[in-house]
Amino acid sequence: MKHYRKISIIIFMTALLWSCSLDINVDPNNPVTADVRELLPSGQLTVIEPMANLINAITSAAVQTRVSTRYENYNVDRTTINGIWINQFYSGGLKDLEDVIVTGTQNESWHYVGVAKLMKAYAFSIMVDLWNDIPYEDAFNSELAEIGYESGANIYSKLLALIDEAILDLDKTSFTSPGADDLIYNGNLEMWKRMGRTLQLKMYNQTRLVDTGAKAKIQALITAQNTIQSSAQDFQISFNSSASPENRIPLFVNDYITRLDNRISLYFYNTLSGNNDPRIPYYIYNQQPGVFEGRISGDPTNLATFEDQDTRSFHGLYPAGGKFDDGSGGVTNGDMGEKGAGKYRMMTNAMRIFIEAEAVASLGVTGSASLDALFEQGIRESMKKVNELGVSPMSQGTIDTYVNNRMAEFTAADNTGKLRLVMMEKYVLQFGNGMEQYNDWRRTGYPDNLDLGFITGVTLNRFPYPSSEKPPTTPINSEFVFWDN
Repeated sequence: MKHYRKISIIIFMTALLWSCSLDINVDPNNPVTADVRELLPSGQLTVIEPMANLINAITSAAVQTRVSTRYENYNVDRTTINGIWINQFYSGGLKDLEDVIVTGTQNESWHYVGVAKLMKAYAFSIMVDLWNDIPYEDAFNSELAEIGYESGANIYSKLLALIDEAILDLDKTSFTSPGADDLIYNGNLEMWKRMGRTLQLKMYNQTRLVDTGAKAKIQALITAQNTIQSSAQDFQISFNSSASPENRIPLFVNDYITRLDNRISLYFYNTLSGNNDPRIPYYIYNQQPGVFEGRISGDPTNLATFEDQDTRSFHGLYPAGGKFDDGSGGVTNGDMGEKGAGKYRMMTNAMRIFIEAEAVASLGVTGSASLDALFEQGIRESMKKVNELGVSPMSQGTIDTYVNNRMAEFTAADNTGKLRLVMMEKYVLQFGNGMEQYNDWRRTGYPDNLDLGFITGVTLNRFPYPSSEKPPTTPINSEFVFWDN
């Protein structure tokens, strides 16, 4: 946590030197309050880091892309998540974002306010997806002796309205505007607007089972085409290879530095290899030349021992900023591949295409293309995301072969089969973002063939509240969030 705050401050100072002159009437060494230019990057990074780290680890284990020493068999207790709830969300990044909104409103820095509101909406939507009922309106009121919890459904409604507010703020004349201190889009307000509409699209799709108006809302966004429409507009954050202070993507640190916690799930590897997926050497790095060594999800045998530390397969170039598997092997270390300069991808154009395809298949909305065309577009955009890394890019022929095989299966499938294929391709795309795989799995049931070797835990339908909190009720892990019908 402290390391990431240091990074944000360094970025803030760099941006300050680049973009502005000092007011001679203000002592820069003794600021009265934190500047929005410092608070924004701190808030962005502090709320995203746990999503890329602990939350990603727990949810990835739940959907069986990885096997985790600590979180296997849905093993998440109330003490596990104390830190992210308090330090990184409510007293950390969310508080920084709230301060940007308050301070920016006072001095009419509307562009900062709009960006902070969009980040707030994204972070709180993820928290609702994890916990359902959480503090929202009262969350930052220090005068209250007891903080109230609101229903997830009500908070979702408020967040959707907050996104509309944010986009209006971005259109206002602003006293100052973000630039390099915006870690996502470098102050590109048009991209932030598209991010907001894509977040609404995602949220409407997630509530389609409980909201009879979801179809019309989704249709309006598809028709307007004001969502993310290219990979250049993707909502993602880039880490770098800096080890001091630590700014490598957490997955790289876990697999190439500490090398203790993760194995690749045999289920996920079999899903890829069964389709002759050409992304395997980008997704998975084999320490043993040409030999995949994974684990069966749910099997606790020797999971806490590390005799396989130098032989197991780890996350690769995509998504961990690690090494492309060229077949030569080698024990992982901090100087391999991209050295941790990976991206955590929150919402991408490929993801948007698959969301649209799901809505066409499940709700009957009119898509921007036919369902078949959307399925193909989603796959090709997924491959493009890998090739954008610029390391041993897949040839057009390789991509075409994979697409043609998947399209033949798609054409032959019935309606249920088509939806399954859409969701399974989206599952593979989102490797490295367990949160979105976890959302899809709970909402649609796909993947529908997860393989637990030994079932010893209650299915993790939602996260428990941290032990530091005293919520109105303490639901067990098997209870559902409001949209998981």
